[in-house]
Amino acid sequence: MSFDFRFDLLATDGMARAGVFHTPHGPIPTPIYAPVGTQATVKSLTPRQLADVGAILVLANTYHLYLRPGDELIAELGGLHTFMQWPGPMLTDSGGFQVFSLAGKRGQKSLRAIDDDGVTFRSHIDGRRHRFTPERVMEIEQNLGADIAMVLDECAPPDDYEYNTRALRRTHAWAERCQAAHHRPDQALFGIVQGGIFPDLREQSAAFLTQLDFPGYAIGGLSVGETKEQMLETLAFTTPLLPADKPRYLMGVGTPEDLVEGVARGVDIFDCVLPTRVARNGQALLRTGKLNIRNARFAADPAPLDETCQCYTCQHFSRAYLRHLVIAKEMLAATLLSIHNLHVMLTLIKEIRAAILAGRFESYRAAFWEARAH
Repeated sequence: MSFDFRFDLLATDGMARAGVFHTPHGPIPTPIYAPVGTQATVKSLTPRQLADVGAILVLANTYHLYLRPGDELIAELGGLHTFMQWPGPMLTDSGGFQVFSLAGKRGQKSLRAIDDDGVTFRSHIDGRRHRFTPERVMEIEQNLGADIAMVLDECAPPDDYEYNTRALRRTHAWAERCQAAHHRPDQALFGIVQGGIFPDLREQSAAFLTQLDFPGYAIGGLSVGETKEQMLETLAFTTPLLPADKPRYLMGVGTPEDLVEGVARGVDIFDCVLPTRVARNGQALLRTGKLNIRNARFAADPAPLDETCQCYTCQHFSRAYLRHLVIAKEMLAATLLSIHNLHVMLTLIKEIRAAILAGRFESYRAAFWEARAH
């Protein structure tokens, strides 16, 4: 079934943009934040809870689902949407970042080896040997059947110019091979711009990939070790190089501050594991920063996490109860804190979009930072 993956740009306010990207499982209003469902689940939440908190787009991880339970099994069971019972739009990454992370830290043995044809790696689960090529990754992602799939790329250390130069050649060659191997007309394949923190390499990458005319473009290789200032500078330089009529996706980035400043630099799509990851560690996201519910001062606190928050958690439970759940290591702690944290992120991005549509994004941005300062 063919599909017209159209991006309608509705409004701009400076570099900030509001639009709609149309997919087979529904429209994606942008800017948008996507909760991360690495293994076909957003940790601690049911799909209904995810919908109730306002999620529209969900991300799943190609590397992890390939290893377990396997992309062929998921295809046999009707694809990722049916498998995890998520009715809305979905995105799968290519697994490139996960393979990159297997390189190992200094003094550790690398679990992967890259060559021009692809990458050989050992599973983090059982150590078995596997091989990803652009063609194999396209087969896996088409089996998974998400609305948006990503090309296989090589994510390089952000400040190593020679490494980034080599990685860019591979990333571009792999993008062409992914495009040639992708035959699913109801799935949008996005290119990924790489090049570390180097403007000339980012410019080369954007020029090469945009002539391939993908339906959308990601900005990869950020939030992988560079400073926040370097990330924002790279974003500000890179997004204007991408087509105005295609969505722009900043991969793996998504603190509240990142959403505001990323949108200010022209980003349309974000994803990040942060809200559910910190929830599992007893942290709540607030408009003014973070709150560690483990602190003893909350042991008898009858107040909600945030008096102004309309989420299920804040409407029903006290800080004292949430702290009790965390200290007792009850599973419900992760669920209730994840509901709150995702509500904060999803409400924030909706407010940002409304501000752009109303032509008042800059005043909203200023108010956001004013609240963070107190």
